[in-house]
Amino acid sequence: MQESGKRRGIVRLVAAVLGGALAAGIVVGVVARLLMRAILLAVDMPTSFTAGGTAGVLVAFAVLAVPAAATATARPAIRHAGRWVTAVVTGWGAARNGFADAKVLLLADESQMPLIALLTVAFAAAVVAHGRLAQYVTRYAAGQRATVN
Repeated sequence: MQESGKRRGIVRLVAAVLGGALAAGIVVGVVARLLMRAILLAVDMPTSFTAGGTAGVLVAFAVLAVPAAATATARPAIRHAGRWVTAVVTGWGAARNGFADAKVLLLADESQMPLIALLTVAFAAAVVAHGRLAQYVTRYAAGQRATVN
């Protein structure tokens, strides 16, 4: 009987981790896609996004949320480390993609720069929120107090 309860607990935790990563990936992926579109609009570039490309962004953000989600129920030091791993890896990927279009940003009109800067800061905030959201949802789904320390 005790073995069965332990197995159910492990299954619930694994489901919570996958659900937390998926939820954070979808939410932050959609925000990132909207910010990408806004940046392209700000520099007067075409904004044709494909459904496949959007799905790829959502999957990438879900996968990148796994370290934070997997450490959501651990001790605080491990939980913070998981969040930092997610933030660093997500931030690195976002920066690499952003710098791929750096020429477009450098050639942007000076009047567009404040909006581009604001959108870049919003992207950074989304990167930081990514791991926090994954941990919050995972802890909630695992039946723990849903706070993020």
